[in-house]
Amino acid sequence: MKIALFSPLHPMKSGIADYTEEMLPLLRKHFEIDLYVDSKFVPTSPSLRSEFGVFHFQPGSFSASEYDAVVYHMGNYYPAHRFVYEALRTNPGIVVLHDCVLQGFYARRAEVERSFEEYRRLLETYYGKKGTEIADSVSRRVQPPIWETEEALDFPLNEEVLGLATGVIVHSDFVKERVERKTARPVAKIPHHGHILKTFDRGAERKKWGVDPDDILISSIGFVNRNRRYELVIAALGELASPRLKYYIAGEDRGKLLRDLITASSVRVSVESFLPLEKLESLIFASDICVNLRYPTMGESSGALLRQMGYARPTLVTNCGSYAEIPDWAALKIEPDIDESALLKAYLAALIEDPDFRLSVGREAAAYVQSECDIEKCVSRYADFITANANKNRPGDRA
Repeated sequence: MKIALFSPLHPMKSGIADYTEEMLPLLRKHFEIDLYVDSKFVPTSPSLRSEFGVFHFQPGSFSASEYDAVVYHMGNYYPAHRFVYEALRTNPGIVVLHDCVLQGFYARRAEVERSFEEYRRLLETYYGKKGTEIADSVSRRVQPPIWETEEALDFPLNEEVLGLATGVIVHSDFVKERVERKTARPVAKIPHHGHILKTFDRGAERKKWGVDPDDILISSIGFVNRNRRYELVIAALGELASPRLKYYIAGEDRGKLLRDLITASSVRVSVESFLPLEKLESLIFASDICVNLRYPTMGESSGALLRQMGYARPTLVTNCGSYAEIPDWAALKIEPDIDESALLKAYLAALIEDPDFRLSVGREAAAYVQSECDIEKCVSRYADFITANANKNRPGDRA
């Protein structure tokens, strides 16, 4: 079988690029694959360029009929998924939905493409009067925007994409249940795969990050937004007031949310906008504790979380959305309620003071990733789903 695959790839700064590039060498054992990329980018990986057909997507020139299946990796980050969306609109196919809520994608598209009326029409089509209210709030830049609130899951604006999908792959039961309410097409839950881990020398990596032997390095990874609960994390660390603590945040701070938080805190906080993958993994390996909170959830799964757990780091997560599906023994779960701050502080204190506790939680985290998120098992399930839903992208196959 021959498939066309649309996804952000490096040099695009995207976790979905990491995800796709790790999966491709295994997926090509099942299919002949042509990769379609944004016309502004050339993949940086020499192996991708040599082992796959790589083409710039040009509207009007792509012929889906040349393939048995077309696969689209769709996420909420507009710069990375603009071309994926444009291709899907004219060539229906199998959608890998990495984010349940696509409100942020459409709002950013409206801003960049100056297509706000189209954005408003979509909202009104799917949500009526409430859609008009959402459009008005976005146009007035009301804070927080809907995609950072609990309402986002009720008004995700994923209906257009799901309507174009001939089949849908998601990473959690949480999202699968919501998608199945909106489409009669086949929906498969395939867990986000665990990563191919590198070997590091822990002492050497900690030196690179300026961490002394007695220091406790805590790290968080990913785009900075309100959902990541940084104000609570930094406040909790400040209350613990330990000179041993060092907190590193790796992620683009688009809204400048961290500046005031860091200025007002006594905690040693370092921030870097973007880290290449090897440096990112080095930071995880050097860390003693990882924090990966998300509330409200957008239904996302996290590649960074699986790296943190895969490298046997004790990781704090919010007990909601897809994160709630992680076994209680594999991660430390923070309830997003009035006790959130107290529980966060208590877990951090226990982890900081007890190296055996850190080791135990980290060991269970790694065991979970190895058993439930094995990349070869995930790729095999991809291959089965794509094969079962092949040819449905061709003319006359849509209901």
